[in-house]
Amino acid sequence: MARIFKPAKKTKSQSQEKAPGRLTIDSLSLEGRGVARHQNKTVFVAGALPGETVTVSHYRRHKRYSECETRDILTNSEQRVEPFCAAYARCGGCQLQHLAETPQLQLKQRALLEQLEHQLGLSNFEVLPAVESTQAYRSRARIGVSKAGKLGFRQKQSSELVDIDACPILERELQSVWRNLQGWLESCERRPKLGHIELVRGDSSAGVVLRVLETLNADQTQKLRSVIPVGWQCWLQASRGGNLTDLEGHELDPRLIYTLPASDIELRFHPGDFVQVNRDVNRKMVAQALDWLKLEPTDTVLDLFCGIGNFTLPIARKVQRVVGVEGVDAMVQRGRENAEHNSLDNVYFKALDLEQADLGRRLQQLGCNKFLLDPPRAGARQVCENGAFESMSRGVYVSCNPASFIRDAKALQEQGFQLKQLRVLDMFPHTAHVETMALFEKE
Repeated sequence: MARIFKPAKKTKSQSQEKAPGRLTIDSLSLEGRGVARHQNKTVFVAGALPGETVTVSHYRRHKRYSECETRDILTNSEQRVEPFCAAYARCGGCQLQHLAETPQLQLKQRALLEQLEHQLGLSNFEVLPAVESTQAYRSRARIGVSKAGKLGFRQKQSSELVDIDACPILERELQSVWRNLQGWLESCERRPKLGHIELVRGDSSAGVVLRVLETLNADQTQKLRSVIPVGWQCWLQASRGGNLTDLEGHELDPRLIYTLPASDIELRFHPGDFVQVNRDVNRKMVAQALDWLKLEPTDTVLDLFCGIGNFTLPIARKVQRVVGVEGVDAMVQRGRENAEHNSLDNVYFKALDLEQADLGRRLQQLGCNKFLLDPPRAGARQVCENGAFESMSRGVYVSCNPASFIRDAKALQEQGFQLKQLRVLDMFPHTAHVETMALFEKE
């Protein structure tokens, strides 16, 4: 029997929805895209700004929304500016260079406030002025190496690299080393085989990590030495996550340093450790957290997702005891080393799985009266939903993802905490990332 092919029936929404000829942008999303409406559906438009009328390309339909990219701008926003990076149109690193810096912060803040009111009914709290940043702010970067030996970052929505002479949002010293390393790759008779290069800078120390896929030969090594600045360290890594060695193959225990001068704290870290890439904004963030917590000599503070002690050690200067909890054993060890380095004996670092079901009960047993949360993008669902802060009166939440922050704020709200103050920080200018600090109190 012959088989008759019957095409799947189109749903009503699919058959009726056509790509728009033009769109008028109403607002900016939390991801930095323009937001418009078309046939009663939300449309996210990459590269468009509120108030603009645009034509679009690459129109993609989804069940509840559509998304596309700006093709032509028919009506320009007064806030649109010329991107300062020649690679901006292709590079996936930045999303908002076409928007002036002050409006970037204002629109990010407005989008967050609208979501807090829409989803949680929260609006009766103080909003502090946003913390601004400089343009050349990044103190570290992982750089891709193409098959042709060119340095760059990934293209937008692609695994391909964009060749870049030097990234203008890096600290200027890193930009200079980027150019040196590109010159090194081009000068070698036989091109080195590299996976990536990482540049990282502390306050008084800096280094380069090369992920080597093949041992460097004598010519490559000699020329590499000549382009590494005086005082910089150079490490080789033969496998992902493997030990670092120097150019002679000796294993190292690499140390970098950044400081929090207001608290007289010096933190040592390794190249692979998580530290904030915007050192100036980080210092302001730590100072704000200490102020909001209203720390007293009798306090015992819980610092969750504490890392190497960025908040833990400054808090320890002011309280009776602070407990830093982290899920990564290596970070806990680094935190302990930093406490000893800063002569602090009232700090207790503990390794715990921060996703375990009974976490709330275990944290309650620590006897803390205030808390600080600084989770990764996934947020702190288990912590916030399982009564970990039941006996606490005040806490600060530091967020790098508005979606998980709003979800966790709801859980804290249900446990009797009220959002009292909020502040947006320009930790990652020219990108869609939003760093937020919030003060929660029980009345």
